[in-house]
Amino acid sequence: MNIQYDFSGQTAIVTGGARGIGRAIATQFVRFGAQVWTWDIDPVELDGAQSLRVDVTKADEIARALGETSRQSPRVDILVNNAGYLGRYQPFEQFDPAEWHHILQVNLVGVFEVTRQILPLMRRAGQGRIVNMGSLAGKEGLPNLAPYSAASAGVIAFTKALSREVCDTEIRYEAEDGLDAGCPPQAFPERGGCVDAGGGGRACGCSHEDLLSN
Repeated sequence: MNIQYDFSGQTAIVTGGARGIGRAIATQFVRFGAQVWTWDIDPVELDGAQSLRVDVTKADEIARALGETSRQSPRVDILVNNAGYLGRYQPFEQFDPAEWHHILQVNLVGVFEVTRQILPLMRRAGQGRIVNMGSLAGKEGLPNLAPYSAASAGVIAFTKALSREVCDTEIRYEAEDGLDAGCPPQAFPERGGCVDAGGGGRACGCSHEDLLSN
């Protein structure tokens, strides 16, 4: 089935948009007419899109990128919080505190901060769509991925809470799992990287930024 969308006249920001799922999402937005901005700590040019270097753990870099985006696109219609970092696959007691702090900063605090700065623009416009790319890790809790699982669970809870805060507006806030993404096999060694999620799909318990770069 050939599904068509029309995003002409709309501006979309995709964090972690240089590679993998983020790049695929940005490519489809371009295909269907949106003005697209990819924010990534290691940007890669995408035809038809604007690419900026942004570290989502740094509020000042987000503010700078949003300022540059807003100068060309006065409103933000769609935000996809896709930036992520899996971290090491190992027992929790072997994690260096700096490592699990970084995992929480990228996967959870990054979602907080990007959303905090963009949501007011959507409120002023009276509409918008925010999608957080989630993970089965946040629902199930995966062994040897404890920090990532905790961060993913936080994203799910944050999404539920904020969606209720904006439910009386035309802003929609939701989370999506990455399906059939082919994550590293160590995440689920018994399933080749993913687990059955029902409905013919698979859910991967790993970072969306890293999923397709492995």
